[in-house]
Amino acid sequence: MPTLPQHGQTWTLKSANGTVADVRSGQTAAGTAVQSWGSNGTIAQGWTFWAKEGGSWLLETQLTVGRHAPGQAMVMDYNYSIGQAWLYNEHNQPNQHWCVEAVDNDWFRIRTTRADEGALFLTAAAPGSPLTLSKQDDANPAQRWQLTAAGGVSGGGQQQQPQPQPQPQPQPGGDFRTEMLNAVNAERGRVGAQPVRLDDRLSAAAQRHANDMASHDLTQHDGTDGSSPWDRIRDAGFTSRASAENVTPGNSVPEAMRMWMNSPHHRDNILSPAYNHIGIGYAPRQRGNWGRYVQTFGQA
Repeated sequence: MPTLPQHGQTWTLKSANGTVADVRSGQTAAGTAVQSWGSNGTIAQGWTFWAKEGGSWLLETQLTVGRHAPGQAMVMDYNYSIGQAWLYNEHNQPNQHWCVEAVDNDWFRIRTTRADEGALFLTAAAPGSPLTLSKQDDANPAQRWQLTAAGGVSGGGQQQQPQPQPQPQPQPGGDFRTEMLNAVNAERGRVGAQPVRLDDRLSAAAQRHANDMASHDLTQHDGTDGSSPWDRIRDAGFTSRASAENVTPGNSVPEAMRMWMNSPHHRDNILSPAYNHIGIGYAPRQRGNWGRYVQTFGQA
């Protein structure tokens, strides 16, 4: 069996293509690419493994271990909008959890637990290019990984467990809807799109899904009752010729909007001229560190 991680250990992830998983330029801002690079022994190439449910792991960059305020760990995140790995604030969702699967006595694969597109595996690239997620390819050495000693610690050195951070919560009532409606229409105005109008039926659909996700600590489009976004819009009584849904973890409207506007698919929904109505939902955190925001878009 290859060497496998244990809770709190810090390692460098080395691919069989000869590169390692590296935080580009040693930056810790959300959205920083996790790239392939030559091994250089810096802490930008160290990853601390935190055990999560189902045998999965949260991979925190060594750059923030013990250096951040509680709850502000930066971790390896699967940006499924572009199919690449990047750093993002810890929010305990499937695209931040990774399973280590032994291949042989020397190597293992790393699989994202986000399964919407089937099983996808962390794949190294040419030096300077972001790590990607792709389907299993047994002949590809870039999908095989092993643990090597990380810079600044002995192999398997123990680190301090990151702690949840208390987060501000929007107040009950309609204020968050007004704030988000204004933010959406400001973005639409910048590209010449007509403003959208708030619709109570679309907001009911959005709120239903926000409550569901917050109560189960999930971020996904399918409801735990099996409903799709279109089911929820229809159930709320809104008939639409075109519709879409945005979801995100977050604890403030600016935070949610920033996440969406940094994601091409979600930004397209916000700016699309195909929609003239919007519904907005928010549910405070219940089981995790984050609340859930939902936007539903429709054309009346």
